[in-house]
Amino acid sequence: MHGPKRSGSLTLEDIKQAMVTEKTKPEKITFCSNKIILLNIILMVILWSVSSLDYYLITFFMKYIPGNLFVNTSVSTTSELIAYIFSGFVYNSVGGKKAFVISFAISALGGFLIAFVPATGLLIASFVLLAKFGISFAFNLVYLITPTLFPVEITATAFGICNVVARFSTILSPILAELPLPTPMVCYGLTSIAAMISSMFIITGIKYQ
Repeated sequence: MHGPKRSGSLTLEDIKQAMVTEKTKPEKITFCSNKIILLNIILMVILWSVSSLDYYLITFFMKYIPGNLFVNTSVSTTSELIAYIFSGFVYNSVGGKKAFVISFAISALGGFLIAFVPATGLLIASFVLLAKFGISFAFNLVYLITPTLFPVEITATAFGICNVVARFSTILSPILAELPLPTPMVCYGLTSIAAMISSMFIITGIKYQ
């Protein structure tokens, strides 16, 4: 007869079970463990950086835009509010990639119109509306789309990486805003186009285990 099993003693069965558990343990997910994850984090860093840079660039540049400062600021604020509401509906309707293309295209159009088309009054206010609407649209999208591109285990880290790099890029906003005309809005338009092209390469719809 076998005596009672002593507390804390390991049997051969316990060791086998531990070895099986160790072998079946899932690998730790990192940004370099999957090419799709690596590509998406690089692209999202670019989109976050451009969104933040351009958002604050047009805010700092507002005082140099022709026309009434108070009218332009009011239009800018209103367009931003509308963009935040509108972006969610567009994202649900056409998906993340197309929504990014639309938002950055509107942003670039508004920026180039401000830079190259002499205008005052309602016309310049409409240009401001386009530029601020587009970049606010894009800025809200990066928050909506980022959680859908990464496994749950690294989503918070992805947010942190994108946010930190974006804040560093934003340091350039007040510097660019003080450059001679039309350089600030040309930079605004070109970075929006670069972000629009980058967004076309985002890989969406991946189901992570």
